Amino acid sequence: MARYLYAMRKLVAIFLFLLYFFGATDAYQLLKLPKFAEHYYLHKQQNSNLTLAGFLQIHYYGPVVVDDDFDKDMQLPFKTTQIEFSQTINIIAPPINYSLQATPAFSPAKFSPYKQVVASFITEGAVFQPPRLL
Repeated sequence: MARYLYAMRKLVAIFLFLLYFFGATDAYQLLKLPKFAEHYYLHKQQNSNLTLAGFLQIHYYGPVVVDDDFDKDMQLPFKTTQIEFSQTINIIAPPINYSLQATPAFSPAKFSPYKQVVASFITEGAVFQPPRLL
C-alpha cells in the first residue's frame, strides 16, 4: 500500500510539473518537433543536397519568404508564440485635499510628571559621569 501511494504521489508530481512546464513556458513548442522532422524530410526530397544547417538557415535565420508552403513553415517550432495579454484596469483616484481646521476636543495637560523625572535624572549626573582615578 505504501509503494502504491509513493508511486501515485510521484506520478501526480510529474504530471503537475509537466503541466506547468508546457503551460507556463514556451516548452510546448517542443511538441511540434514531429512537424519539424516531417517538413525537413519534405525539403530533403525536393533537394537532396540540403543539410540540416541549410534547412535551419532557410526557415529560422534567413529573411522570411512567403511561398507556397508558408503555412507549413509557420507551424514549425519556435516560429510563432502564444501571446497572452493580461487585462488590468488601473484606477488612480485623484488626491483629496482636506483643509478643515478642526479644533481639538481636549487640550493636553500643561504639567507632566515624566518631563520633570527625566530632567532631574539627567541633571543629577548620577549615571553620566566621566571616569575617575581610584
